Amino acid sequence: METININLKSIEDATNEFNDKLLSSNLDTYILENSKHTRNKERISLTISNISSKKEQKDLINLIHSHYLKKVIQLKKIDHYDDYFRLLLLLLGIILIIISEQLTLFLSELFLIAGWVVIWEVVYDILFTGIKRKRELKIAKKLSTCEINFINEEQ
Repeated sequence: METININLKSIEDATNEFNDKLLSSNLDTYILENSKHTRNKERISLTISNISSKKEQKDLINLIHSHYLKKVIQLKKIDHYDDYFRLLLLLLGIILIIISEQLTLFLSELFLIAGWVVIWEVVYDILFTGIKRKRELKIAKKLSTCEINFINEEQ
């Protein structure tokens, strides 16, 4: 199990400075950066120090889990609509290539190039953007159910 250590001075360090119901973007970035080094099947555990109040601990656990659960829902929604968008772009590229076969020399080349550029964008999105987003989704799923432990270093 991968453990990420988080040292907070107070609960305010974990919350957004404008809305205490949202996770701090700095803490989110720190957790995500440290989570990228975990293996696929490995669970993630957070160890948070210096939060002694049981109510604050419970609030922080709910805040972290709900933040990453929202991120899972958002990434799934993006993936869902991105698939339709990729299909439309692929069809557009194929149509442009077919049209290029029917036109004169200059226009034929323009449509052929445009068609292949559109198809390349679909392939690029699948190979690079899609894979990165799926990795983020796996990490967010792990963090939405991660084990959170508290230690008090002042004792």
